[in-house]
Amino acid sequence: MKIKALLLSTIFAACIIPSLAQAAKTEEGKGEKKAPDPAKMFAKLDADESGELSKEEVAKNKGLVKKFDQLDADESGELSLNEYKASFGKKEKKPKKDKEDDSGDE
Repeated sequence: MKIKALLLSTIFAACIIPSLAQAAKTEEGKGEKKAPDPAKMFAKLDADESGELSKEEVAKNKGLVKKFDQLDADESGELSLNEYKASFGKKEKKPKKDKEDDSGDE
């Protein structure tokens, strides 16, 4: 009888301990992904610490290079922190095409 109780206790502990560990991780914030801080990323890109990003400073970031002129609202040739933060806005979604709409039957 003692062996059965010990075996059941061991199985119970083996099942519950990982769940408790995961719950503790989530409570500490370690289990959640944090959004990137635009100001910190901006500071890393701003090699000359001018407070503005030039095309040369963002050259390694292909996504930012593509959007550079669009984000440069004041057309100064450089991105301010506020202009850079705009790149973190909602991403554009391509509209989905319905198969029925492509049939040409109306």
